Amino acid sequence: MNETFPAWLTGGLILSLIFGAVFVFRKRFDPFAPVWLFMIGFFQVYVVQALSYREWAVSVHGEQIVEAANWRSLWAISLFLAVYWFGPGSWFSGKLPRAPFHWSMPALSGLVPFMLTWGFFCSVIMIIQGADTETSKGEHLLRQFYFMMLGAGILLMVTGSRREKPAKPLFFAGLAVTLCFVMLWIFQGKRSPSLIGILACACAYYGPRFKRPPLVVLTILAVVGSLVVAVSLAWRNQRLYERSATGFVQFLVDFDPSTALVNLNLVEAENPKAHRKEFRSKETEEYGGYLLMFSTVPERSEFDYGANYLRLFTTFIPRVVWPDKPLPGRDKWIAAWMAGSEFKRDDKFTGPAIGILGATQLNGGALATAIVLSVLATGLRTAYEYYRRYQFTCWAQAWWALTYYNAWLMTVNDDPFVWFYYIYGFSIMPPMVFLWVVNRFAETEAEARWAKWMKHWRNRPMPLERIPA
Repeated sequence: MNETFPAWLTGGLILSLIFGAVFVFRKRFDPFAPVWLFMIGFFQVYVVQALSYREWAVSVHGEQIVEAANWRSLWAISLFLAVYWFGPGSWFSGKLPRAPFHWSMPALSGLVPFMLTWGFFCSVIMIIQGADTETSKGEHLLRQFYFMMLGAGILLMVTGSRREKPAKPLFFAGLAVTLCFVMLWIFQGKRSPSLIGILACACAYYGPRFKRPPLVVLTILAVVGSLVVAVSLAWRNQRLYERSATGFVQFLVDFDPSTALVNLNLVEAENPKAHRKEFRSKETEEYGGYLLMFSTVPERSEFDYGANYLRLFTTFIPRVVWPDKPLPGRDKWIAAWMAGSEFKRDDKFTGPAIGILGATQLNGGALATAIVLSVLATGLRTAYEYYRRYQFTCWAQAWWALTYYNAWLMTVNDDPFVWFYYIYGFSIMPPMVFLWVVNRFAETEAEARWAKWMKHWRNRPMPLERIPA
């Protein structure tokens, strides 16, 4: 059992911090700080899966590899937390250009209907045609902006919640749009967009009110989030009900909530084919992918030396312009799978997520893990402190509700920046940059003077309880 000891230590560290923040330091606890979602995602992969899949992991990779990988998990999260809480993130946030204090209704009147229409169109088209339908490059590009719908809903919720000029019809319209987005993606069988909609909605509700959700609300959100994930996955994988609204309603009536435990990796799913090796294997789970990378790279396959991060730039060049655009780093990713998998893989393998530590191992081993986690910790803390400095502005409230949930996506994908160049970078960032520029230029002299005074008056973020009404 020595190989699981580091996983128990990792779990103890994360649970101690979360429960200490919730119950001991309750007055200072902010559930919308990104560190908590990051730890939850990390806990799911490198504690729950590590303990649940121990028998398989040892049988495939051996005790020595499993133990070393689990020790890597422990020092990785420890380093992340140290840099997050004691690193330069707070200092960096004070050096960034301030958020706009103005909130332009004419700009919103033009932007929100456009975002809502485009996002709703993309969501419906994805449901009708399916995510795997072959399309032209231009059509494929146009239907990738489904998160615009969520952005429109959050902008309406924040605008309707302004303390100086509340507008309940706008708030409820935004809430309806956001919940519609969640339901559309549950019906599509996609867990991440639906869960993200729940998280963004909660932040957009509490942020403008400068309140923290009580413990009972956090518990309800956790239960609802787990059920959303369970329903999405169960609906996607079922073959008994018709793929229609009627079939979906029948499915919901017969749905067993206990299946949420399967999706949390706490209970094994019943599988009549479990005697077959491919159904017993866990290598397509995040922890399994991490072990594969840990045991294969660089002994049997090369590092990619961070080539995948070139996608932060290449992603924004449409294939209509660059038809043969490659996916930087993908060749090394596939080569590692072909070299280390339990099964025969070829270069057409698309494969599952390998989690943040699997990605950093592929980048360059322990050194790359330390560098990437330090960068992510600094970036998340900088973004959060920036939000806290300007959380009394509508722009910061909307931006953070559409941003903070990415801390969870960082831990569970095959690349810690997947969230940026597959969702955020082209669906959320452009309209928020547009609103930042428009509102900064539209500020009145009085607003600019007040902004300058506020910036010099405070050298650190204002606690929620001190923000004036």
